[in-house]
Amino acid sequence: MAISSHGLIDMNINIYYESDPIMGVNVTYDLNEKRHYDFFSSLYLFNVWASSEFHNSELIEITNSNYPLLVQQGKI
Repeated sequence: MAISSHGLIDMNINIYYESDPIMGVNVTYDLNEKRHYDFFSSLYLFNVWASSEFHNSELIEITNSNYPLLVQQGKI
């Protein structure tokens, strides 16, 4: 893991999230060979966190159509 000059984690990880306007945002990602789960009360707060902590990461929304494939691949 490398830290950028601004103190940001400089790595490319996939962050999987599902968002509901009432229930908030559930997040799953693998970091340092560990599965992590987070929750945010709004999509705005999630995007602020993702852009400040993991600026190079890909954000992948979990939808009804890609959910079975992500489960089969062990991503979520």
